[in-house]
Amino acid sequence: MKMTHLTKSLLVAGVALSIGAAPFVGAVSASAATVISETTYEKIVSFTKDDLKQATNVQLNATTVNKMYTALKQAKAWEKLGYNAADANKIAKRFADSQYQAVGILTDIAHNEALSLKVVTINKPYFSSVNIGTTGEVTNPGTGESSTEEPNTGETGDTDESTSESNEESNKGTLSKLVKEIDVDVEYKNKDIEFKYEVKSNGTVKAKYVNEFTGEKTEGAKAQKTIEAVFEGLDAKNSSQAQIKNHVINKLGASQNFKKFDFKVKFADKSKVDFKIK
Repeated sequence: MKMTHLTKSLLVAGVALSIGAAPFVGAVSASAATVISETTYEKIVSFTKDDLKQATNVQLNATTVNKMYTALKQAKAWEKLGYNAADANKIAKRFADSQYQAVGILTDIAHNEALSLKVVTINKPYFSSVNIGTTGEVTNPGTGESSTEEPNTGETGDTDESTSESNEESNKGTLSKLVKEIDVDVEYKNKDIEFKYEVKSNGTVKAKYVNEFTGEKTEGAKAQKTIEAVFEGLDAKNSSQAQIKNHVINKLGASQNFKKFDFKVKFADKSKVDFKIK
């Protein structure tokens, strides 16, 4: 269903949209965007590469992923895509807070012509959230075979927990596209928290996570999932040492009263962040 058609029908029926009670207005590419699903509290909309280009003046491809990501961190891009100011700011913040997930999503779209960006806005009386993902057909490299990503058309649930799980699932695997190696060691007086994350040349991830406070010691997929959750929402390249330290400590649920905080990340583009705080 095209967005202009949906807006007209809702206005006739006297029904307010779930996002800020304001309909999608005449924006640059709102007429081209597609409403996948809409309920009282949730709206799911997809945007093609052309939609994004009209709003950002960036043609999304393998070399412009970061440029597109930067543009989508700006609320004005989402206003051009038809959202009101309040929701445009929420979506822009979602992108800014979830660099690894967002860049991974845009990378997938850049490499798949039939893949589109999916934005889910949730507005309930006492809770609001934004989720992002993809929808469309994905071509598997090397095989030529394709698979279709089915959009989520149902309710996402009534609690923060369900939305958090959705965010975690959509974030899965995107960190491995941006980094080559992670080595973090937080030393306390008697116990330590340490984790390592390495992306092999074939794309597989070798991960290890040790938390002596909780007794947790994992490797492989479970450790990978834990580490990716710690890094969700962290822009390590553009954050200060204090911001990185606070983010990691908070995600770990650990104390700031450490003896040493050792943080090393090597990125896929060969840049790195390496520092110690004592």
